[in-house]
Parts: sequence; structure tokens; C-alpha cells
Amino acid sequence: MNVFIVGPGGVGKSTSGKILAQLLDYNCIDLDLEFCNQIGNIGEYIRSQGYESYCHANSELFYTLLKKHTQRMVWMLSSGFLVHEECSDLVHKHTQTIKKELSILLLPSRSIDESEDIVVERQLKRGFGLKEERERKKFRERYVPYQSFGDVQIYSVEEPQVVAQEMLEEVARYVAEQGRSV
Repeated sequence: MNVFIVGPGGVGKSTSGKILAQLLDYNCIDLDLEFCNQIGNIGEYIRSQGYESYCHANSELFYTLLKKHTQRMVWMLSSGFLVHEECSDLVHKHTQTIKKELSILLLPSRSIDESEDIVVERQLKRGFGLKEERERKKFRERYVPYQSFGDVQIYSVEEPQVVAQEMLEEVARYVAEQGRSV
């Protein structure tokens, strides 16, 4: 079984996902990190090639990796992976792919205002040269669509270890309800 962690940037997918992988005794892949390692810096790529080109390159990388790593993986997906504003064809393809496995939505709060403040503050601290107004707009555009994803939905601002433990417990509950095994 593969586990896909989805959500906007700055919600803790990478940090909590690594811990969840350890708890499950799975391997993990951070798609953004793989993009940087195999293709190049995401921001630079978008500036030189455009966002749509980035979306297609990221999708191609994902499917290449997915063919190599078919089981027992925790995947931390890119923030726009399921809500590419410019690439509805990719959104549909990605959605169909993750529906075949188990997905976890990670958000800081059920409140859009609270989530926005938390995520934007985190994103601005990451040192990527992001602009607050643009990040707020992007977050608001993606928040509601993201809420339609996730077999398991986690809303938390706890420390990553606590979030990972909650994910583990909810995954176990979901898998048991579905008659599957982890």
C-alpha cells in the first residue's frame, strides 16, 4: 500500500510524513525534494520554464518514481499537485491515481482564516522570497478544493511527532474499516 500526504505548502507534510514512514516501517519520497535533486530548484524552474511546464515535469517525475516504488511508500506530494490551477488534465489524472491507494489530507485547522494565517507565516519564514499577498491568495484558492481530498483528514498544529502519531492511528482505523492491511 502507498500513502499519499496532500495539502498546501507549509502544513507539515514533509516533516510529519518522514516520521509516519518510520512508524509504518515504510520508505518515503518527498516529491519536491526529488524534483530539486533530479531536475533543479523549483522556483528557478518555474521562473525560467513557467508554472505549467513545472506541473508537467513534476507529474512526469511522479509517475516515473511511482513505477519504481509501488508499495510501502509514504509520498509527500507537492502543494499544488491536486489543485494545479492551470492544468486540470493533470489534476484529474493525479486524483485518479491517489484514489487507488490511501491519502491523508493535512491542514492546520478547519477554519480557513486560522489555517491561512498559520500557513502563510510558515511559508514566509522558509526563505523562498515569497510574497505575503500572493501566498494568502493562493492558499484561499486551494483550501476548499483540498478539503475534498483525503481518505483520512488531519487538522492539527501539534508537533510533527504528534501529527504523525495521529496520522498512524487514523490510517489504522481507516484501513480496518476498509478490511485492508497496512
